[in-house]
This record gives sequence, C-alpha cells and structure tokens, in this order.
Amino acid sequence: MATGSKVEISRDVYLWAIKESQKDFGEIESRFKKIEAWISGEDSPTIRQVENLANFLKVPLGYMFLNEPPRTNIVESEFRTIGNKIPEISKNLQDTLYIMARKKDWLSEHRQDKGWGKLLPHDFGDLSKENAFPAKEYIGLDEFWYEESRDKNSAFKYLRQKLESKGIVVMQSGVVGSDNRRSLNVSEFRGFLLYDDIAPLIFINSRDSEAGKIFTLIHEYIHFLLQEDDIFVDEDSAEAEVNMLTAEFLIPASHVQKQWDDNRPELEQIDELSRLFHVSRLAVAIRLKDLNKIPQHVVDTVKQQTELALSKRGESESDGGGDYYRTSRSRLGDSFLGAVIQGAESGDISYTYAFDLLGGSAKLYDYFKEEFTGYEG
Repeated sequence: MATGSKVEISRDVYLWAIKESQKDFGEIESRFKKIEAWISGEDSPTIRQVENLANFLKVPLGYMFLNEPPRTNIVESEFRTIGNKIPEISKNLQDTLYIMARKKDWLSEHRQDKGWGKLLPHDFGDLSKENAFPAKEYIGLDEFWYEESRDKNSAFKYLRQKLESKGIVVMQSGVVGSDNRRSLNVSEFRGFLLYDDIAPLIFINSRDSEAGKIFTLIHEYIHFLLQEDDIFVDEDSAEAEVNMLTAEFLIPASHVQKQWDDNRPELEQIDELSRLFHVSRLAVAIRLKDLNKIPQHVVDTVKQQTELALSKRGESESDGGGDYYRTSRSRLGDSFLGAVIQGAESGDISYTYAFDLLGGSAKLYDYFKEEFTGYEG
C-alpha cells in the first residue's frame, strides 16, 4: 500500500529477495543504508528505491509488491543439461525460469478464458525408440521433412513452426530476459520444458549450436507428449529413453539403413548424414554406434573433434543478430507475441501488463500491433 511517496513491502518478501540474490547482506547494506529499517518496518522505501533494490538484487520488480514471496520452487521443471547432470542452479537460470513460468501461466489462463482445451488428444504411450512416427504425425511432419530444409537454421525454424501451430510455445534466448549483460551458459543447460496441458512452454538456450538447438527442441517436445512430471532428472533410464526417441525422430533407423555404405569411410559418411538430418556429427556418431554401424573408437574420435571445434568457436548467441525487432520476435515466438497483443487489444489485459509480458517494451508492442491484432493463435 502506498504511503505518500513511500511503499510498504512485506518483510518476508524482503528476506526472499535477499536470499534469491545470493548476495552477501553486507554488500546490500553498503548500497542501501536503510535496508534493516525497511525490513523491520521502522521505515519504508520510495517506489524508486524499491526499483533500485530489485535491480540490484536481480529479482522481478513486480514480485516486490506481493503480499508473500512467490513459490521458491518454481524451478519444478525438467530441464536438460550437457551430460544430463544437475548443476547448482545459477541466478541467471533461476531468473530465466521465473520469467518463462510467468509467461506460461499467463498464457494458460488466457487460453482457458478463450475456450482452449487440452492440447493432447490422447495418450502417447505408444512412442518407443523404434517408433517415433506418432510424434511426427501429431504435428503433421512428413517422414522425409529434412530433405526440404536447406540447412540447420531453416530446419530449426520449420520444426518450431510445426510445434507452435499445435499450441506449443517455443521461446529462445541467450540472455536473461532482455538483459544482454547476463548471458546464459550452454554448459549449464541447453533447454527446458514447463509442462502445461494448455500452454506448454519450451525454452531453448540460443547460445547452443543450431544442431544442438534442434535436438533440444525435439527432446523437450517428446517430454511434452509423454506428459512428464516437472522434475529434475539425472542419468536414468527414463531420460535415456527420451534421448533415444529423439534420435529416432531426427535420425530414423530405417533411413540410416538406406544411406549407410559399409565400404565407404566412416567419418565421411558421418559428415554427410549430419548435413542430411540437420543434427550434429556427434549425434550421428552415437546413433550409428547404437545401430551397430560403427565402433566406439569412432564415436570417441568425433567427440574429440567436436570438443576441439567448440573450444575454438566459443559461445555466441544466434537468436536474431543485431536487429532488435527480429531478435525479440525470435525470442518470444509468434504464438505468444500474438496472444499478448490480441489480449490487450480486446481489453482482456491492460497495455501496461502487455508491455511487461513482452519484456517491458511499449516500442515492441507498437511495432507488431498491426500485424497481430485479431490474432487467434
């Protein structure tokens, strides 16, 4: 509640924000001299001071005005890491999960209000490592779809469009929100799925390679079809099964059989299959090993070559280049962008809230308003 130019913030929210920041209290106190008085209620900050504090602690400003702290375990989602190992969750990943969960929750409520039902028409328990056809059939994907895409970038865009046409939201970024100073580390995670019956959200770390993004996209899509609980997973049989399903989806065994020639150099064919199926050389090598086409030492060779190439390349975000509008559209996706604009134009949400859902940008809203007004996605 506002008191003159000052606002009252819940003590529990202060404590939550400080804990979330992972900052030493002495560091916070040196910057905000009255923080103890604010926490105890002896004094109250101005709105500008709250904004500065939220920015310093790197927590969403809106959360500071809640009556009680948000769910601390909003990170209740399965997310993939390199090697499937669960790391200590960084502040950047935490904030990305918060931001994405908030967008997903809003869209789910919005779609329910518009009469949407569950996206999945039936149980996809018939999926197996030998049969990924139902996953392709659900999104209307031709068995030889990969032949129509000229490269990995166009293949990713095509698959993303297919998923979004079914109501699955796909977002990607290499930074936290729109803060280009806070990079997401691909060594920590490649992507995650926030499951929802009506508005499932797949997030892709766009600092990954194009081939890596494709594998993660389909990996998380398979999790959606299996209606996985939002839990952390380690190197267990269930996750291995999803990886094998993803491999069958992207690198079908029957297609490999037709392409493979035992009399030709193995590494040469791995290069060709990588280009054909729009996946990494390492993914192809692992798939070939599973199909008993190559020995383990060939996989090890490809892995070493891949690691060397990655170390030379370094990480670079690839979600839209320097164009602000193109980058923002790539990050948010058309289905979410359209739903927000449609919601604001129809009066379901305020323009201020719409700007906030788009990252606080009125400029972005105005740019895409004409294109997406009346959008029904």
